[in-house]
Amino acid sequence: MIRIVAASKKPTWIALGIALVLQTGLISFQARQRIDTSFVRVWILDSLAPLEKLVDRSTYAALYVWERYFALVGTHDENERLRHQVEELRMQLHQNREDMLELQRLRSVLSLSSSDTGKTVVARVIGRDPARSQTITIDKGTVQGVRPDSAVITPAGVVGRVIYSSNFFSIVQLIIDSQSAVGVLLQSTRRQGVVRGTGGLSLDLDYIDDDNDLKQGDTFLSSGLDRIYPKGLPVGVITSVGPRRGLLKMVQVRPSADLGRLEEVICILEHPQNADSDEPAQGSANP
Repeated sequence: MIRIVAASKKPTWIALGIALVLQTGLISFQARQRIDTSFVRVWILDSLAPLEKLVDRSTYAALYVWERYFALVGTHDENERLRHQVEELRMQLHQNREDMLELQRLRSVLSLSSSDTGKTVVARVIGRDPARSQTITIDKGTVQGVRPDSAVITPAGVVGRVIYSSNFFSIVQLIIDSQSAVGVLLQSTRRQGVVRGTGGLSLDLDYIDDDNDLKQGDTFLSSGLDRIYPKGLPVGVITSVGPRRGLLKMVQVRPSADLGRLEEVICILEHPQNADSDEPAQGSANP
């Protein structure tokens, strides 16, 4: 019986030994596998980390640029909106200035039209003949009482006379036209004379009963003898007195009114015909 038990214990020790060897081999294999896996992992990490870093930075840069792009788009739109607002405000300011200047001109015109120049109507200059700059077109005609030979003036002085009228428009011949003549008197000496247009920007003294007292800066007023312009309106200022040409000195006169920048004018429909009156109209200087 004892022999049988001893014989049965021997295979058990053999099985335990085989199991121990297998376990040791398995542990050794697993250890070797971990070492190999760690090496591969390190190699992969060293290889892929720079690429991951590049991708990360590229993604960050792309997101940054994208965000800035939308920010710039928004800023551009805002700048455009503000620029349009500035332009609108600038145009409004310009229009307000023009309105103020027009109001000042109209006040001056209305002040003169309500003076003793007679019955008048205010007209706006709507055109100028490009081929013949000595005429202008105004927006008043026979319906408003404007007739041929109606005098046209501004607060600064004589402008010209109407040479043609339709129902609602009229053509005005400026005093600088070569076919225009205005009866004048010298403000300082009351000498009578006539000035004519040169077709340019000035007037020439065509006649005066005594030219000995003429000097630069003297002012000519309308004499009223031509029965067109009321007496005493500024006509022009002497700019130069030259030597005699025949019986008269060569005298150039600058128109008192700025004929190149006319916007509103006054048409005199009726005026006193007393040419002997010495009272100058409003807007002229007293001698």
